[in-house]
Amino acid sequence: MMIRVKMIANYRDVLPPGSVNGVVELDVLEGVTVYDVISRFDIPLNDESVIVLNGLTVEMDTPLKEGDTVTAFSAIAGG
Repeated sequence: MMIRVKMIANYRDVLPPGSVNGVVELDVLEGVTVYDVISRFDIPLNDESVIVLNGLTVEMDTPLKEGDTVTAFSAIAGG
């Protein structure tokens, strides 16, 4: 199933070549969780990062569905 991972601000640096506007599409297996996907990238998995699913804060063990978007950004990013 296809999902999207979006990285904002300095987290964009961890995306592979070919990502567009900070977004990469991934083909993942059924049952994969937010944690499974986001842990593939070299970002802090602690209070330093904000990770949301389709714009909502969820538990990291939340299973993903076709078309979901997981977004990550630094909690201390300026704006």
